[in-house]
Amino acid sequence: MKNIFIDSDCGIDDATAIMIALASPEVKVLGISAVAGNAGLDHVVNNITGVLSYFGRDDIPVYKGASTSLIGRRIHAAGVHGSNGLGDVELPENSKEVESLMAPDGLYKTAKENPGLTLVTLGPLTNIAISLNMFPDLKNLIKEIVIMGGALERGNITKFAEFNFAADPESVEFVFNFGIPLTIVPWDAAVLAMDTEESLKALKIEDSKAGKFFLEMQKVPLDFLEKVFGVRAIGHPDPITMAYVIDESIVKKRIKGNLKMELSFNTMRGASVPCEGLEMDIILEIQKEKFNSILTRIKGLE
Repeated sequence: MKNIFIDSDCGIDDATAIMIALASPEVKVLGISAVAGNAGLDHVVNNITGVLSYFGRDDIPVYKGASTSLIGRRIHAAGVHGSNGLGDVELPENSKEVESLMAPDGLYKTAKENPGLTLVTLGPLTNIAISLNMFPDLKNLIKEIVIMGGALERGNITKFAEFNFAADPESVEFVFNFGIPLTIVPWDAAVLAMDTEESLKALKIEDSKAGKFFLEMQKVPLDFLEKVFGVRAIGHPDPITMAYVIDESIVKKRIKGNLKMELSFNTMRGASVPCEGLEMDIILEIQKEKFNSILTRIKGLE
């Protein structure tokens, strides 16, 4: 079993990724930290605690983290994720308490107690940059960081940039240069594994508690993407990232490479630019059938 710690800006795909982790015996979720991104920090915290409580996992600690980026202004994604980050789907009220430790301290405490854990990041990397700056010995406690972020071809927030990296590119560059083994799952992998409304229905998960929640959340992004691109289809960047953590054999195409962040305040800001080096594993494409088999595990959550 792989010990994992999740850092999330809990929107629709983050919630799905968390559900996949809860449904998979290959991983043990040791904690989840919240960072603003898809929604504001308070919504993100409520979404994480709501998902955990909804599926009976109040035992997993939740740590509150950064409410904005290191430099500049935090961007949000209400168009795709709705006003609350979960496609405007409301979970039942819950009484799960957030830990008194803040996210950097929570990650450090968890890593000290569980050396060799895998850190899975599903949002902007603000919490992670702060944690590494505060506790440099995390480098020796974290086995690897699996990051959903970046785009080698076209971005999803601008022509050049993917949302998670564009939200705080300085933090991304800091994490890149820290020396911890990195696996990057860029937006490109999600684009090649998109689902139409028909293929979502073909998953046959609508009769389960988690499946119904999953499908209800997709309505807002499906409407948004149809208006903007004329195609009623969605990607699954965070679920793909979690599926990779669970089973690396889902990878169809990967390369060794290196990325550098564009930090200038121009139209390229937030772009992840391929450059010389072989420091990162970059996942370019996944096997859709294997991914679907992992995604549909959420049917077992009660």
